[in-house]
Amino acid sequence: MTGGTGFIGGHLLEALVARGDEVISFERPGASRAWIGHLPLSMRTTALTDPAELAAACDGADVVFHLAGRTRARTAEQYRTANVDGTAAVMRAAATAGSRPPHVVVFSSFSAIGPCRRGELMSARSSPYPLSPYGESKLRAEAVVHAWADRVPATILRPTSVYGPRERGVLIFFRMVRRGFALAVGDWERRVQLLHVHDLVRLLLRVSDTPHAAGRTWCVANPERLTWRTFAGAVGRAVGRAPLMLRVPLPLAAAVARGAELAARLRRSTSSLNRYRVRELANDWICDAEHAWTDLGLAPELSLDAGVTATAAWYREAGWL
Repeated sequence: MTGGTGFIGGHLLEALVARGDEVISFERPGASRAWIGHLPLSMRTTALTDPAELAAACDGADVVFHLAGRTRARTAEQYRTANVDGTAAVMRAAATAGSRPPHVVVFSSFSAIGPCRRGELMSARSSPYPLSPYGESKLRAEAVVHAWADRVPATILRPTSVYGPRERGVLIFFRMVRRGFALAVGDWERRVQLLHVHDLVRLLLRVSDTPHAAGRTWCVANPERLTWRTFAGAVGRAVGRAPLMLRVPLPLAAAVARGAELAARLRRSTSSLNRYRVRELANDWICDAEHAWTDLGLAPELSLDAGVTATAAWYREAGWL
C-alpha cells in the first residue's frame, strides 16, 4: 500500500489490520506516523521511484492500494512527478512482481473528469475536462493505468470529497460554523456529494475482494445529493449553532486567490486557495454514484447527518473543535 500516513490511508490500514491482513506500507521519508505507528505492519520509507523495492513488495501480494499522491503543489511538474510518475512506478512494479501480478486499486479523483456540464451527472463514461493541474495529473495517471491493462489487473476509483475523523480540510468549515457563520464561494445552492471515510473504506475493502472489479472505473460518492447550504445546516446541528450564511462573490474570491498564490510563491510554499480551486468551487460536483455501490453489492451506512455528527464528536474529543 502507498499513502498509508494520509487521512484515508490511515483509516484503510486500520481496517486491513483489523481483518487480519498482512500489510506493507510504503511512505515518503519524513511522513508522520501519528495515526498508524501502533499498528502491527511493515513500514518502508522509500521513494516510489525505487523499482527494486517496490517490485519485491508486490511479489506475492494479492492487492496493492495506491493512494499516495500530491493534492497541493507549486507547479504542474510537481503534480506530474508525484501523481503520474508515481502511478507508473507502482504499475511497473506490479507487472514485474513474480508470476502473478497483484490487483492494483488506484485512487484517482473527481477532479480528473471535471464538474457537471449542462446538468449532467459525471460518470465513468463522461468526457473528461479537468479544471486544474491536479485534475490533469490524475487523468494522466488513469491513462498510465490503462496502458498497463494487459499486464496488471487494476481498478480506478474517482472519489468525491471525503470527510471524517482526522480530516483537516473540512475542519475549517466546522470551526467557522461553531463560531456562528459559514462562507461559500459563489452560490450556496451549488450541488455536491460527499462521502464519510467509514463508507469509503468499506468500499475499498470490497473492491479488493471482488475479482470482477478489475478493469472497472467508478465514481465514488454517497448517492445523497446535497447543496452546500444543506451541508452547512447539518454541521450547524452537529455543533449546536445555526450559522449565518455568507456568500463570497466569485470575482472577489478570484482576487483573494490570486493574492494567496502570490504570497505562497514568495514563501516558496503552496496555498489551498488558488485560481483553480475557485474555478472548481463555482460548479456542481455530482455523479452517478449508484453504479459503484450496486455493482459491489454494498450501500452506504452513514447518512449526511450521521456522518457529520460522528465527525463533530471526534473533533471535540480530539480537542480540534
